[in-house]
Amino acid sequence: MKYFLLFAPCVVALAAPLYNSTEPALAGVPFFYWLQLLLIPVSAFGIYLADRIAKARP
Repeated sequence: MKYFLLFAPCVVALAAPLYNSTEPALAGVPFFYWLQLLLIPVSAFGIYLADRIAKARP
């Protein structure tokens, strides 16, 4: 599970053809950019959860 939490954001970020578009725009910012900015806290939270899982297991 912890490896999935680390691997999933990387795969989404590298799969640019899936989100290479300008629509839908959010406050005038194209989809590509706001999704990249959204991935930053999502990735950080996944890293945090993976660390908590790793420390919980002996």
